Amino acid sequence: MTSQLELSEKQNEIVYADPGPIYVKASAGSGKTRVLSERIRHLLKQSNKKILALTFTNKAGQEIKGRLSDIADIDSRTFVGTFHSFCQSILENHGKFIGYASMPHIFEEEADRLELIENAISQTPSYASIYRKKEKKDQKNFCYRALNFVSKTKRKLIIESDIENHTDDDNIILFYRSYQEILKAQNAIDFDDLLLKAYSLFNDYPKIAALYRRSFYAICVDEAQDLNNAQYQFLKTLAGNDFTNILMVGDPNQSIFHFNGSSPDYMDKDFVNDFESKTVELTENFRSSIEVLKAAKQIIPEAEYIEGTVKRGIFEIHKIGNETAEAKWVAEKIQEIVALNSHDDIEGEINLEKIAVLSRNKYLFKPLEEIFGQSGISYYYKMTPGALKFESHLMQIFDLAFRIRLNPQDTLHHKRLLKTLGINENENLSLAGINIAKSVDEDSKNIISLVISLDENGSNFKQSLESYKEEVVIDNDNDKNMLFNDINELLAHWHNYAKSVDNTSLHQFKNAMALGQTHPVTQHSGVTLSTVHTMKGQEFDIVFIIGMDDETFPDYRAIRSGGVEMLQEKNNLYVAFTRSKRWLYVTWPENRTMPWGDTKGRIISRFLTDFKSQRIKVGDT
Repeated sequence: MTSQLELSEKQNEIVYADPGPIYVKASAGSGKTRVLSERIRHLLKQSNKKILALTFTNKAGQEIKGRLSDIADIDSRTFVGTFHSFCQSILENHGKFIGYASMPHIFEEEADRLELIENAISQTPSYASIYRKKEKKDQKNFCYRALNFVSKTKRKLIIESDIENHTDDDNIILFYRSYQEILKAQNAIDFDDLLLKAYSLFNDYPKIAALYRRSFYAICVDEAQDLNNAQYQFLKTLAGNDFTNILMVGDPNQSIFHFNGSSPDYMDKDFVNDFESKTVELTENFRSSIEVLKAAKQIIPEAEYIEGTVKRGIFEIHKIGNETAEAKWVAEKIQEIVALNSHDDIEGEINLEKIAVLSRNKYLFKPLEEIFGQSGISYYYKMTPGALKFESHLMQIFDLAFRIRLNPQDTLHHKRLLKTLGINENENLSLAGINIAKSVDEDSKNIISLVISLDENGSNFKQSLESYKEEVVIDNDNDKNMLFNDINELLAHWHNYAKSVDNTSLHQFKNAMALGQTHPVTQHSGVTLSTVHTMKGQEFDIVFIIGMDDETFPDYRAIRSGGVEMLQEKNNLYVAFTRSKRWLYVTWPENRTMPWGDTKGRIISRFLTDFKSQRIKVGDT
């Protein structure tokens, strides 16, 4: 990404504004991230101090970093990351002031927290008596309500000693204390604690907050409509009474995290009032093109607003002879588009990375893979992102043992490991003790031995896992394949972590994984191939949707079921259309070869029959 970006008049007003509080009220597609990134670029030229850019997802942070990647010293001059990752860094550096000799372990998974909730209930007899009287289904809901109470309490920044002033329920007060004591006994905190502890640290030790304040020239908050109380109050405490060089960018109509207490009011009202900020509205739509939005409106008429859209764009439907001809047409069109190199509709150079091909089901890509191979077009399959979950039994044991190795006080996962290995859960065995227990099979002992052998700084992490792959003996091909996939994915996380830090440590790696900082977000090249379901939340400048014949999209099973299944199919197609920011090409084959060899004639998807006939073009067969 270069610094020579064409900005609109309004965007320029924000990027080059004098230092001070600015609220950018930005509508969908108006270039929020571009404006924020270019503002950071400009601010870095004004001061030698660092810039703090806070986001709500790791993906958003990666996008900002990508836009600023041409700045040589960008990593040392900025902190770009989520609120939680910033708070983690604060606790790592200054947690000793509030009783943490080292960074506590983070219990990020809901299943772990619910198990802690059950433990806390059982350790609160008066509360447990209410719980035990309930049916099993109601007990589960009881636990979720208890977990919700814990989260809400922490998001309100209520400290443990003050909880009595916020509820009259003595049982839940005792339960909350039990939950916190269990966390403390296991040298752990939960996800909500990250903000609460960092806020408490700044509140109790104002000089530490002042230290951070002095180190930053400006604070920029992306997607600020998703701020909740804890995040906003933390931000105010960080800013203090005199720090005002803050940019907030957000769209009040796109707040999606109401479940965690977020509200656009923190941006739209509180920030404006508390900091007396200047408000600038961005209303132009640069994300989508007029033609794509017009097409999307024909799928779901009430869902899109075209007003303010700047780019014209392209939308075409092509009828093609069969799947092979369809694949050839797509490959030739991609080569034609890339050969353009540039176009007014598209920012920067046109390359394969700006192109995606979508389909209803993955099997539809087979002809395309063959043609891409023959044409020399590189491609990759987009996988579903999310927390690292091991599928193989042995790597599940690795995960439990790894947690215990890093935190011997973690009784939650210690009991889970013992249960998995068929050992009495009340046995007080160390990892080494578990590894010589007679009841433990050799495969489990080998994976636990691997965990024990890992160096604290992770210097032998990659080598140990690669060696294990070479030595492990598993007869079942499916089990072996699953194990190798798990190990390869873990090593990808380690690679992403190791390249981002100067000194590696197993403990830091585990916490980075817990916060989603190690997921291989950008490890791909070429055209993206993806099912529609996997592409939610992603956008590309140029999108092809293949296989738009009836009974393929919508799927024949949905047609058979009708009702909500068909509505879901229509929603999925709408999502597929709106993954395109500029150009959208839709194709369907007149004939399709069945798995048993028969060729059957096809008709266009029933979702597209209402499109004007002159928009349907006939491709080469």
